[in-house]
This record gives sequence, structure tokens and C-alpha cells, in this order.
Amino acid sequence: MHPNIQTHTYFIWFSRILVSLNIFFSILLSPVLANDFLDMSLEELINLEVTSAAKTPTPLLKTPGAIHVITKEDIRRSGANSIPELLKMVPGMNVAQLDSNRWAISARGFNGEFANKLLVMIDGRSVYTPVFSGVYWDVQDLVLAEIERIEVIRGPGASLWGSNAVNGIINIMTRSAETTLGSQVSAWAGTGATGGLSVMQGSEIGSSSYLRLTAKGFTRGVNQLNGRDTDDDMTMGRTGFRWDYIGSDFTGKTTGSFYQGQEGANFDQVSYKGDYHDRFNDDIDMKGGHLLSSWSNQFSEKSSLSFQVYFDYTQRKGAFYDEKLQVLDVEFQHNYEPGPGHKFTWGGNLRAYFDDLTAHANVFMDPEDDQYTQFSLFVQDDYPLLKDLTLTLGTKVEHNDFTGWEFQPNARLLWEISQKISLWGAVSRAVRTPSRLDSNGGIVLALYPPGHELNPTPNAEIPLAIPIIVTFQGNDEFESEVVTAYELGLRSLVSDHASIDIALFWNNYKKLRTGSNLPPNIVFEGDLPVAIDQVSFANNELEGETYGIEASMEYQMTDDWKLIGAYSYMEMKFDFGGQLEEFLNSFYANHQASIQSRLNLSHNVEADIWVTYTDEIEVQNQPELWDLTLRLGWQPSPTWQLELVGHNLLHDHKKQLDSEIISMVSSEIERGVFLRLTCQF
Repeated sequence: MHPNIQTHTYFIWFSRILVSLNIFFSILLSPVLANDFLDMSLEELINLEVTSAAKTPTPLLKTPGAIHVITKEDIRRSGANSIPELLKMVPGMNVAQLDSNRWAISARGFNGEFANKLLVMIDGRSVYTPVFSGVYWDVQDLVLAEIERIEVIRGPGASLWGSNAVNGIINIMTRSAETTLGSQVSAWAGTGATGGLSVMQGSEIGSSSYLRLTAKGFTRGVNQLNGRDTDDDMTMGRTGFRWDYIGSDFTGKTTGSFYQGQEGANFDQVSYKGDYHDRFNDDIDMKGGHLLSSWSNQFSEKSSLSFQVYFDYTQRKGAFYDEKLQVLDVEFQHNYEPGPGHKFTWGGNLRAYFDDLTAHANVFMDPEDDQYTQFSLFVQDDYPLLKDLTLTLGTKVEHNDFTGWEFQPNARLLWEISQKISLWGAVSRAVRTPSRLDSNGGIVLALYPPGHELNPTPNAEIPLAIPIIVTFQGNDEFESEVVTAYELGLRSLVSDHASIDIALFWNNYKKLRTGSNLPPNIVFEGDLPVAIDQVSFANNELEGETYGIEASMEYQMTDDWKLIGAYSYMEMKFDFGGQLEEFLNSFYANHQASIQSRLNLSHNVEADIWVTYTDEIEVQNQPELWDLTLRLGWQPSPTWQLELVGHNLLHDHKKQLDSEIISMVSSEIERGVFLRLTCQF
């Protein structure tokens, strides 16, 4: 595309969005009566009970934290086919698709394929892997219709949930089997060899007992990079169940799943010759599953006890390493109300990991198999200082086999200014514990060919122009990364038709992961030097800070039209010196924005528009990115629904982000259109 035409196109889109926002705020400040056409009114949404922030049901308006809820109605009208797509609507979340299957997802910066400061759970079961401190997003693929809501916390949550809840928490909560009685079948097909089928069946199997069975299978086609297929296709099958018992004082649930699939990917094997990279395709085989059971007993109106245990299994086989990981987790929690408005929560957790890692190209682990545990106790006290002023104090004391004891305290203050406005503030400490890679592994990070600014050859010591290969090596004395976070927020139902949610934050980081260069090692073939092997030894010498603002707004324009907006601004500052500091201070997007329009054209026809914007990422030469998703839904009867969805519509194909690891090749994500038919009976 010609640069002037491209600039003009962006200007048109930017102007249109500015006009929409001007209309939005103009109407927001004018007296307009509107009724709700969605399942929940704005007042119901702002008082929706959430559990991730306090581990007990608390109305959103009375929650002293930056939390955003993706409801089942948000999911249905998003046009999304996967969980990562849904997270784009949350302010402060950094979401980028790397290829058909791989994602980079974080909160408040530090984004990358191996982002390590975000705790992700499904029904309270952690899917955060200690192998590299991250999440395999490609296998977190539920039937979207079985999700009740997704609670997304930006900021630390470690005082309740433990280590690695540093910059945020994502808790994906599935629906009770009692609410999904009957059958649902959904099939979709679209461009790029994309298609799938999901089935959900719910039944009552006895007095107060309900069972849901689910199954899903899908394929995703390949993308391209510079006109060449990246072979990033995927085939996946998943089955699962949920059983619920709902008694007067005693409730319980048991969930289980099994998945198996294969995905393709492009990798670069470091070479000393030619263009210094041997690109090859690889198939990654994946399978795994889980079994979880949780129970809760309400002893009285003031006291309840809950217990949860789960087992999780993950297996992956690929070009770089084979992984088997088993996790056993046991947790209990006691809730007690000593007096009106006074809530006291305490509990404990024990988790054991058993891994078996076989390293191949560009990766090494020593030892290749290991087992390690962590245990913790937590306590939280919500105390009403005044009628409308509540102080929350809590901490989690945790022990792990890598760094020993960790303390993660938290203090929050909530002022309920009125029944429609709340103001909150928080100070928190959280840690990111070392991964297996940090402690006793290694990986090839980068290759600098001759002529690169970081490659000094040829010089007096090495008269030949040869590449430099940078390898990260773990350190068994690596310590936990630490953040102290300061937050301030406002949540308000401005009127019957408008709500706002604003959060300010400043995070101060200590002991961040970086590396100390060991003396370079010259690699010879015979007597000829062919490369310099530069090993970077893991340490905790980096410090820095991030700060910013996040805002979300909802406005009910008319009975049949709703607008939802989100915006975030962030700055990152690191103090290390040299090119690493320059690199880190430009490895993020300053501005992000999203606006959704949900319109009922008639009683059974829906038209939804979703525009997203991501600022440029300077260090990757990644220009600003505008994107558009359109959804047209038609429900001819209560049984049938037909949807036509288009996503990434502003570009034929566009790279969103490069992986931070040189060996992992990203794709240009292509424009896509799919048709989805759902039958519910």
C-alpha cells in the first residue's frame, strides 16, 4: 500500500472513532432516558458479584481493586472463537497474536510470548506453568458457551492467590451445570481452512444434582510471513464434564477434561553459516487433562468452610523440548463474619509439581526431571472503619523450593461515597518466583550477524567477521522478582444509562531478571573461528517502574444500542544503562483503545462492531495497529442462531508482535471471515 494512501486510511478511521467518541460523551452528559436491551442492566452489572478479588462473593461496586468482568453476554456478542480474543476488550491488558496458535498476553506491560507476571486460572485451577513461568494459551480452549464470566484483575493479587499474581489475574469461571440444562450444538467454518464443532449437554441427574458434558473439535489454517506459509495450522479435540450438587447448606462441584491435538510452527535453528538461520517446520504434539473437586459447607450465616483439590497433567513434544508436567494442589478456606460488615478469611494451600523435560535444539535443562513443592497460608480481614469506609488488610506467607520464604502483604481502602459511586486505593507487594528455566535451564536468545551494531567483529582480537550467539543460562541462586504496587480507582454508575471505571497505578520493580555476560567463548571449526558464544548468566540486577491509567465506559444509547469503550496509557522506565535500558524502555505500546457498538436491528437481528487500536512498539519497528471485527447475528427462532463474523478486517495480513525468543517465528495474521450456526434445544 502506498504510504500516503495508508496514512489517509488511518486518518479516516481515527476521525470516525473520534466523532463516535464525541457523540458518546455528548450524549453521556445530556439527559437521555434509556432502557436496557441486554441480559443485565448497567446497575446490575456494576453490582455483579465477583470472587477473584477477595475469594468471597463481593459486589463489583464494593471491590477495592482494578477488576473487569467479561460476562457471558460479552462473550456471545464479541464474535470471538477463543479466550485470548476476549481479553482484548479489557483495559490495561496487552494482547497480541503471534500465529494461528500462539499468543502474547500480559497486564500492565512486560508482554511477550513468555510473559511471566500474570496468573491464569480456570475455576480456581492454575494453568500457569513453572517450566517457563507462563501460560500455554493454545490449549486453554473451552467451549465458550460454558463460560459464566471471566474476571480480570489488573495489579497484584498475591496476598490471596500467591506468587506470580504480580501484574494481574485472569480467573475463567464456568457455568453451573444447573444453568445449562438441555443441548447445544454449534458449528462454524470460515476462510483459511478454519472450522469446528462443539457440543454441550446438560441434565438433571437426581435431587439437587446436575451434570454437563462438553466436546469440541476444531482446525485452524496456516498464515504467511513474507509470502511464505508458516505452517502454523492446528487440529485439536477436547472433552469435559462438570457435576454440581446444590444443597441448602452444602454445595460441591467436580470438573474434568481431556484434550489432544497437534499444531505446526516455524522455528529458526541457529547456524554458523549462510544467513545464520536454518528455518524449519515442526509439529508439536499436545495432550493433557485435569480433575478437580471442590466443596463448600455453610455452617451458619456467619461461617463457611470450603475445600478444593485438583490434579493437572500436561504433555508436549516438539523440536526444542519434550515436556511432561503433573500438578497436585490442595486448598482449604474458612470465611467468618465476626460482626456486621466485618469479614475474616483465612486458608492454606499445598502444591506439588513433577516434571520431566527432554531438551533438544536451542534449549537445555539440568536436571531434566525434577519435583518441587510450595505451601502457603493466607489471611485477610475486611474491617469497617466507618459505615461507608472499609479497610482490608491481608498477607500470604509462602514457601517454595527455589527461593524459600516469601511474604506478600496487601492493604486496601474502600470508600462507598454513595450507592452508585465508590473510591478505592491499594498498596501491595507481590513476587514472581523463578521458573525451571531461570534456575537450571538455558535457551538461545539471539544471534547478531556481522555488521550488526552489537557485533564488534572484525577487530584486533578476532580479525574475521563472525556471528555472535547469545545464550541465556539459568542460575540456581536466582531470586524472586518483586513489585510494590500503588493503585487508586473510581467506579461509578453515572446515571441509569452510563457507567465508568477508572484506575491509576504506579508499580515499582526490584530484582527483575537480567543477565551478566560471562567471558565470550570462541567457537572453532578446526582452526577457523566461526562464531562467538556469549553466555548471559541470570541475575536480578534490573530495577524499574511502570505507571499509567486505565478506563472503561459503558453507555446505553437507546433500548437497542449500547456502546462500550476502553482506554489505557502506560509508561515503563528501567534503570540499567546501555542498550538494554533503551531496549526495555521501548518494548511496549503506550496507548491502547477499544470501542464496541452493540445494536439490535430488530428483535432477532444483532449488528456488532468492535474497533481496537494499539500504539506502535518502537523496538520491534511495529507500527500502530488498527483492527476491526464485525458480527451480524440472526436468531430466527429460540432454537436457532446464525452468525457471520469478520475479524482483522483492516488488513489482508499483518504481523502483530515478534516473539522475544529469536527461534520462535511469528506470522502475519490474515483477515478472516467465518459463519457459525448454533442450535439449542
